[in-house]
Amino acid sequence: MGHNLEDYAQYFLEVSSEQRLKIIQLISEKGYRLSELAKKLDATTPEVHRNLERLEKSGFIVKNVKTHFELTTLGQMVLGLIPNLVFIIENKKYFLDHPIDSLPHKFISRFGELYECKLLTSYADVFENWKNIYESSEEYIYNILYDVPYFDDFTKPIFNRLSSGVKMKSIFYEKAIVSSSRGEVVKKLKKFIDNGDIQRMMTKKIGAAVVLNEKQSCLIFPNKDGKLDAGYAFVGDSFLFHQWCFDYFNYSWYNATPFVETRLEKS
Repeated sequence: MGHNLEDYAQYFLEVSSEQRLKIIQLISEKGYRLSELAKKLDATTPEVHRNLERLEKSGFIVKNVKTHFELTTLGQMVLGLIPNLVFIIENKKYFLDHPIDSLPHKFISRFGELYECKLLTSYADVFENWKNIYESSEEYIYNILYDVPYFDDFTKPIFNRLSSGVKMKSIFYEKAIVSSSRGEVVKKLKKFIDNGDIQRMMTKKIGAAVVLNEKQSCLIFPNKDGKLDAGYAFVGDSFLFHQWCFDYFNYSWYNATPFVETRLEKS
């Protein structure tokens, strides 16, 4: 970055306190006076006053004309970073085995949007959620797929939803190994491919796999070997979680290459 990190270390120190972080969080909700904050935090007035002075001196908060404290832009930025850290900290064991170095930095910086989700930890639960996304879709199904499941639990709901007007977009990993039953499935879906209800692209690299409809999302990261580990998945239906997955899919679609059937490896 070309900057001396020592110049910024003091700012990290000023928020490395549970009470100061709570103060920032409370002030983000509404303006508070000193006495109100002390009562809310169940702390003494002198103690809260000292922490307010530190935060004010560092530029995180400011006192307005009504003697209420409110966040500055710097304070708002710090508050915005907290969900990013919380998401990583709460899932630190998972990310030790699932590196994110192949993910574009702009999506890593938005990890706070993934905060309201649930981590599934079994193949059965992941596949059940995946199938449910297909079955409950009303407008679209978007996939980024490392391996392609062709069993009936997946192909039947896809066919049913496409027959009801749902559109589907899929990005296939070039080195995905597909089963011998793929030909039969593709033949069944050919009319949807021909009329454009199914659109397909390919990619040489997958930073993450996503499966989503207009409401629900499923997110799977590669393991240390670079393969998608479907035994674990982050799932959810919150607006921000869905927006992250939706944006990541569209970014990947824009950077993908035209679909070529012969590039797929047959098992």
